[in-house]
Order: sequence, then C-alpha cells, then structure tokens
Amino acid sequence: MNNIKRPNKKQMMLFFCLFMTFPMAQATNVNFRGTLVESIPCEINRGGLIEVDFDTVIIRGIDGNKYRQPVPYTVTCSGTGSVRLSVQGTSASFDNTAVVTNKSGLGIRVEQNGSPLRINQFISINLLRPPTLTVVPVANPASLPTAGPFTSRATIIADYQ
Repeated sequence: MNNIKRPNKKQMMLFFCLFMTFPMAQATNVNFRGTLVESIPCEINRGGLIEVDFDTVIIRGIDGNKYRQPVPYTVTCSGTGSVRLSVQGTSASFDNTAVVTNKSGLGIRVEQNGSPLRINQFISINLLRPPTLTVVPVANPASLPTAGPFTSRATIIADYQ
C-alpha cells in the first residue's frame, strides 16, 4: 500500500549538490527621496511690470475691436515639460473674458491669438511659440462707462502642469 519510493544515496547526493549550486538569496535596502512642490514657476517678462496704455478712448467707439493693443510679454521657464498660462484677476460682471476696471461698465478683454481668453482659467502653451496676447476695451451694453481716466490690473501666471 505504501508505494512511495525513497531516494537512494546517489539520488540524495545529487539533490544536495544541485541545491548547493544555487546561490543564496541576498537582500539590500533601497532608499527613495525627492522634494514635492506645487509647481515649478516660470518667469514672466523677467519679473518686470507690463504696461499697456490705451491713451484716449472714445466711449461711443468702444466696440470690442477698436483700441486693441498687444501685451508685450515674455515667458521663461527653467525646466522642460508642459507649461500652462493664465491671466488672473477679477472678471467684469458682464464679460468673463474681461478684467474689471475702476470705471463701472468698462472692462478690458484679454485675447489669446485673437480669441477671447477666460480670466482665471489656465491654457496649455508651447514655450517655443507662446500665444500672442492682446487686450481691448469692452463696454457693458446695459450701462456705458462715464468719462474719465481708467485703470485695470491683472497678473499673468505661467507654470508647469
């Protein structure tokens, strides 16, 4: 009933010789380290102020096309990868692509390559060919601005995705 065959001495010696030829496993520790950051910032306009002067704007001439001005800016990033850009500010209540001004009923629309750019929203850009930014005054059709000097402020942000 017991048909289990026991190995003979030669078989046992062969088994031990084979066992001894396999190297014993070795272990070593591995350490991982790094630094977490929100993002690697880029530099806009070498850290300098960007100013756009509309000079004299005729209220009835504000049509979203007239008085368009380029935004002279540069983007420099220290690393490589996908970069995103945003114009941050308070959007006008009548146009989410325009930055509010100190004049009620007047906003400054920001455009990327000729298309309105939503304020506070990031877009992907190519660092080798950053988008052309332009700005143009826009008026609230329900409440035109009054005469007088106007100002507006926004911040351009670029960083890695």
